[in-house]
Amino acid sequence: MREKMKSKKINWFWVHRRNASLHHFSFLMHGLAGKGWMPAVNFWFDNQIVIGVPGKGCYVFYDKDQLTTGQKYKDVQKSIDKNSDFPKDFRRRTDEIFGAIFFKCMKIDEDNLSLLSNEELYRLFKEFIDAMMIGPIITVQLWGIEACFDENYRIIKFLKKRLRELKKEGEFQTYKEMLAVNTGETVAYTEQKNFYQVASELFENNEIKELFKFKDVKNISEDLIKYEYENKLFEKHIKKYEWVNTEYVSGGWTREKWVDLFRQAIVAEQSPGDKLKELLDNFSDLNKKRQDVLNELKPPKDVMHAINSLSELIAQRDWTKGYFTKALLSYNNLLDEIAERAGATRNDLLYCSYPEIDEYFRSGKIVSAEEITDRQKNGFAIVIKDGKMEIVSGKKNIEALIQTENIGEPFEKYVNISEFKGLVASKGKIKGVARVLEDASAISEFQKGEILVTYMTTIEFIPAFRKASAVVTDEGGMSCHAAIISREFGLPCIVGTKVATRVVQTGDDIEVDAEKGIVRILEK
Repeated sequence: MREKMKSKKINWFWVHRRNASLHHFSFLMHGLAGKGWMPAVNFWFDNQIVIGVPGKGCYVFYDKDQLTTGQKYKDVQKSIDKNSDFPKDFRRRTDEIFGAIFFKCMKIDEDNLSLLSNEELYRLFKEFIDAMMIGPIITVQLWGIEACFDENYRIIKFLKKRLRELKKEGEFQTYKEMLAVNTGETVAYTEQKNFYQVASELFENNEIKELFKFKDVKNISEDLIKYEYENKLFEKHIKKYEWVNTEYVSGGWTREKWVDLFRQAIVAEQSPGDKLKELLDNFSDLNKKRQDVLNELKPPKDVMHAINSLSELIAQRDWTKGYFTKALLSYNNLLDEIAERAGATRNDLLYCSYPEIDEYFRSGKIVSAEEITDRQKNGFAIVIKDGKMEIVSGKKNIEALIQTENIGEPFEKYVNISEFKGLVASKGKIKGVARVLEDASAISEFQKGEILVTYMTTIEFIPAFRKASAVVTDEGGMSCHAAIISREFGLPCIVGTKVATRVVQTGDDIEVDAEKGIVRILEK
């Protein structure tokens, strides 16, 4: 199979880096070829490479000709243009897909997995994987947004023409940013709103306020139980949003970790009530500015339909990623049971592809401990061409693959760079100390007022947004997670720099000029 795959030359481009595992990406990436979003939207693709780098996460590459310069953008655009009910139909299909996934999760959560036979456990595993592989469940939203912002599509063509008429060509980026404003509540915004509502209730009780001010996290957690009403509010928030601060490989937060987050909000200089008002006012102001822009532009009916479809894709992007991480929390229970029967650990299984676990159920054979250790130490690759998947391991094999497929750029190091550019996602200008996070595992080290520099924010980065003064990322566009959340939080944000985490170091004094899209290193 290696030789056959080598023969096909593809113009790859690097898009994402994620804190994920071989196992999760094996079914997520292989599932991109599924056509389960039809008839709502015709979108799927079947050429991808994932390079897993120890300590760095997974680098994801796509077929540029297939995705961006080929037919896929046009397929999304046609799906929008031919269906006057596209926003409603896309939302309904989203509910159907994730409804099916959560039905499988409910079976996992409700069953006593240890009492199931191997055959019953295998069936549950297959059903969950099949539901997750129905199509590009958390990818269609991203590329749907990119298709809507395609230079050759009606939204951007109209915007450029209209701004020329208004003699405002120089403000193109500002107007585009306003069209990318999420009219609905994102996961992060909804959780933040509820978080500060609960924190405000706790803050109003003087005894609880003193408790959070003067006791350590463990004692706060124990003593809070004595306050029935407030503890109920606290626990309800945890239960509702336990999945918010997780991603592919991380588990849910402990009660103590949530207590510490609430403690920080309650003892902060700005009261939770004032912070809530600031959050609500900023969200309202953003949507008012967007509506003012639409009133000024006066888009025709077909363009307005495309803009409404774009808004739905933006809204669903954050929620579906949240639904996905929520489903993985349930799936962890299933992996734990499989691992116990296979004489392994859940972490071991995260270095096995889903077909390799499938093979365990059929033959009783699991990937060897030596192979798993090699993948943990030297990384791995997932190669998918024309929908056919293979796993590549071994340091020399991975290096040869990177060279053969010409995908080495993201792994190059940069030195002596004092300034670099990116895309302005949320305007502002600020100087501060950088904190570089390769993933969210070190998020507790993030200090208030620091500038967050990372590959790309995901749901589990939300706590950092509460403290950050600005955000800079390697990847992303106008409607990526970092862009959306930064606008909601009123933070200067520059995305898509490609090099930020390879140039900036924690402790560097930097300037984020999110008016011009420039990051400057002032002092290292």
